[in-house]
Amino acid sequence: VLAADIICKPSDAVAAANTIYDALKPGGQAVVVCADAKHRFGVDLFESECKRVGLTLDCATNVADLYDGTLLVPSSTSGQGIDKGRNGNNRGKNNMQQTCGYVEDMKLTLFMMHKP
Repeated sequence: VLAADIICKPSDAVAAANTIYDALKPGGQAVVVCADAKHRFGVDLFESECKRVGLTLDCATNVADLYDGTLLVPSSTSGQGIDKGRNGNNRGKNNMQQTCGYVEDMKLTLFMMHKP
């Protein structure tokens, strides 16, 4: 299961944990990325809800800790390089700020879990 920004209120944390558990077969894995609890209500409950339904949490980490500070865009087929957009503009440095729903100082949490 791959999911992003699925929790906006506490009941979403409960529903997401239940749905992920039901969707996974034993040994199956899920990756969920959510904004932090400062910006999305209920995210602070997600970890405990996953444990409650029987999922094993493998990690819960700040996404910024997983990269060097620059989010990259896919390289184009015209060979413009990884940080260049279709029109040759350098977008790599500000991709996070260009995403839908992003607000200043938003932190994202990556949850990885599996069903035993």
